[in-house]
Amino acid sequence: MRKKISYLLFALLACGLPAFAQFGIKAGVNMANEIKLSGRQEILNSFNSSNLTGYQLGVVYQAMPKKSGLGLEIGALLSQKGSAFDDSTGTIKQGYNELNYLEIPLNLRYRLCFGFLGIYGIAGIYGGYALSSHVVDEVLNTTQDETFASFADHLDYGYNLGAGIELFKKIQLGGTWTQGIKSITYSNSILPTPTLATNRVFSVNLVYIF
Repeated sequence: MRKKISYLLFALLACGLPAFAQFGIKAGVNMANEIKLSGRQEILNSFNSSNLTGYQLGVVYQAMPKKSGLGLEIGALLSQKGSAFDDSTGTIKQGYNELNYLEIPLNLRYRLCFGFLGIYGIAGIYGGYALSSHVVDEVLNTTQDETFASFADHLDYGYNLGAGIELFKKIQLGGTWTQGIKSITYSNSILPTPTLATNRVFSVNLVYIF
């Protein structure tokens, strides 16, 4: 009985939402960092990372009530993550690690409208695939591509939290916190090996709805 009710609610939701669905273009700035883990304690003690500024660009599909209420949002984004780093031991002096992802966020979205002005909050999950990645040593001025051991090492997933304001139901300006929960593994001759990391990103973004 519960399954039948769940299927019915899902069907009603699926039928009702498209009438209010809209596409939009999303662009933003990422402030990315990585939580790094390594098997050597001396590396953990000396290795420091800081925010890396990147970009976020793609499309979103929002299925929302015309006024206030709960809806869904899904997107397809190119998102740049990674971190800047330095090592007090002198092995790694200064540089940054850059990862370029194709990312699919899926969020619940709640909006309150006050005339032409609205406020919204989002919460959900995301999945991503690393299209490319490289490490730059800014002291030696060298660049090295990352190597991934398997298909699974390209993958990243986690959760999203965010909020923002909406103008005329067309322009949305918001901030999103994204935290990875999967440890990503990569190796090269610049960063210490083995290297594990989880992505975390704060982004400021602008969405224009058609």
